Amino acid sequence: MMFQPLDVPMPRQQPHTVDQAVKLLYDDLSLRDKVVVANLSESDLDLSIYAAVAKTIRKEFGIYNGNVDLLNSCCRYIGRKYESHEDPVMIIIKELWKKAKKSHLLHVVDTSSKATSN
Repeated sequence: MMFQPLDVPMPRQQPHTVDQAVKLLYDDLSLRDKVVVANLSESDLDLSIYAAVAKTIRKEFGIYNGNVDLLNSCCRYIGRKYESHEDPVMIIIKELWKKAKKSHLLHVVDTSSKATSN
């Protein structure tokens, strides 16, 4: 099932930046999950991803437990102070989605003879 707690034990040191958090999550995803995430629309993130992964991110990355560096990094991404603990989680999810889109987005490949005859 997608977005279970990280396969590795809680990091010895929690991520201090959005990029570090995204890397931990991305590295933990299976190939299938990377493709699924990459092919979601931005509007699907709330329904498909947020509910499944928000609790894990909050707990394992210390969103509620004083990981001030990560919270500050999230604020820098949005250019303002966040209004609730959900904002930092969504920032991390959107950056994970962007990373997956760069490397695992499915593309239609036309293998018909017309496409190759030029």
